[in-house]
Amino acid sequence: MHKLIVIGEAAARLSNDFRTAHAELDWPGIIGFRNLAVHEYFAVSWSIVWVTATEDVPTLRSHVERILGEAFGSG
Repeated sequence: MHKLIVIGEAAARLSNDFRTAHAELDWPGIIGFRNLAVHEYFAVSWSIVWVTATEDVPTLRSHVERILGEAFGSG
């Protein structure tokens, strides 16, 4: 859960221009998940946390790797 919170916090600190340029990612959802996890911890659905960690995060990682590869080269 802590790592998901860190991901959401990092996403919130990205510029609006960056998030707009990479609108294929659900930035509001990522940031909203973080806010829910931090401020409404006891209302968190652990089945949603599991799906997020096992399915959504690997997809997010692939997108971030592609973005970084495009920005800085892949090697």
